[in-house]
Amino acid sequence: MTRPPSERQVLYALVAAGWLIVVGVLAGVAAALEVSPTAWTVTFAVLWLAAVVESVRSWRRTGRLLSVALVAFVVWVAGTLLTR
Repeated sequence: MTRPPSERQVLYALVAAGWLIVVGVLAGVAAALEVSPTAWTVTFAVLWLAAVVESVRSWRRTGRLLSVALVAFVVWVAGTLLTR
């Protein structure tokens, strides 16, 4: 039997989910405004989806969860700047 999640785990999961949503919206808006090329948008969409799946899979591991969310943002920023 598993223990119920702690308040900290739930809070971190909500923060990471919100951050991943913000990064997804930023990537979508950048694609819509043609700030980033289509190839990068598609590549990042696949990476973003993998980040979401990993976040859902390991949501109780708060360090990994926040790292995945922050790395997704850094990868998007770096990729967008490098592909302009």
